[in-house]
Amino acid sequence: MSQKSIVSFKSFCEQQEYFLLVALLALGLIVRLVLIFSVTEPIDRDAQEYYKIAQNLLAGKGFSINGSELTARRAPGYPVFLASLMEIFGTEPRILYLAQAIVNILTIFLVFLALKKTEVNLPTRLLITLVFSLSTSFIFVNVLYAEILTMLIVALLLYISIHPDFNVRPSIQLLFGGILTGALIYLRPTFLYFPIFLLFGAIFLKTIRRNLAIKKFLTIAGIALLTLTPWTIRNYKVFHRFIPLVSAGGSELWGANLEIADRFVWNSVSDIQKYEEQRTANHTLQNRLIHEYRVKYKITDPETLNRFLLKQAKQIILQHPFRYALLCFNRLLIFWFSPPIGSMTLKTISPVLFWSILILKYMLTILGIIGLYRFTRNNFPSASLVIMLVIYSTLLHTTIHAIQRYFLPLIPVVYFGLGYFLDTQEQVNKKQPTSSG
Repeated sequence: MSQKSIVSFKSFCEQQEYFLLVALLALGLIVRLVLIFSVTEPIDRDAQEYYKIAQNLLAGKGFSINGSELTARRAPGYPVFLASLMEIFGTEPRILYLAQAIVNILTIFLVFLALKKTEVNLPTRLLITLVFSLSTSFIFVNVLYAEILTMLIVALLLYISIHPDFNVRPSIQLLFGGILTGALIYLRPTFLYFPIFLLFGAIFLKTIRRNLAIKKFLTIAGIALLTLTPWTIRNYKVFHRFIPLVSAGGSELWGANLEIADRFVWNSVSDIQKYEEQRTANHTLQNRLIHEYRVKYKITDPETLNRFLLKQAKQIILQHPFRYALLCFNRLLIFWFSPPIGSMTLKTISPVLFWSILILKYMLTILGIIGLYRFTRNNFPSASLVIMLVIYSTLLHTTIHAIQRYFLPLIPVVYFGLGYFLDTQEQVNKKQPTSSG
């Protein structure tokens, strides 16, 4: 394409910016609506429990799965979100899926705005909007999981971190940063220790960069923990425990690493089916052993069981350090480089299509990582919170367990990094001298 054609194309995009943006977002919404009204996904245990809790909240039965006993098994954020939608629109699952589709489109829009605030050129922003809209991650609008809403919160966190108006008003930025971090914890218990990670990460970074404002991270962590106060008080009154979310114990570490004691720990990243089958078998073994432990050691309360399982997990890891290291590396690849969501369907349609999309996904992910590195290097103060979130999620799922949907919260950040890479690479190419004939 000639330089004149490129200039003309950019001029056209600038003149039609709002029309093109609305058209791309509308296309993304249509794709999601087609999925919602043409494909019926089976509702698994996680989705059923979210749905039942939301129904029980509306029925005045409290935060309960079975309608009679209160629970701390699930984080409250997503069930409350579902209950709010049910109160307005009813309990039909497809209506809830439609709301999730709209949330997903808002997430894409926020990434567009974040790229705009970092002065990424318009054609690149529109390209990222198109690619993000057609990413197979949209399949999860059709199931009742918390990840679609979590993606929106991460996109908001990214937006306020890099927005110039928020940077010149640090008090407002810190307030929103803390509240959004707390919202992540309310949605996904895996973020419970993120405020603590922020504190240690800030101390570490302070030793490298003397000019880092460590007070920023202390404030965000403090506000995030403060937002958990209502749920902590509730759980203490009901269950006599200070930890606000039930999954913040040792059972996850034990269950995720039980397999290294006597199992094969490496599975091809391109074959998630084997990994899922192994996890299912491992879950059955967990349930049997937990029952035996309860009977043998007379364990009655969840906290005692968690402490016991944490001890068991440490023993297993220490006994098999090489297997654990191998498993962690496998999880790292699965977390960042799993096949596209819906890969089994792609394989059925065409193996060539599957491998083409797989290679494209890997390439986009790698370029997104490079873009995040460039953005962090050029904008370290504003990027540090988001980068800590990326590092925290990666370490957590590498050391404990990783499946495809656990990566969803990081997708807005990756597409932002991809847009930043394409824009900066274009600038680098322009600066390179052209050879004369």
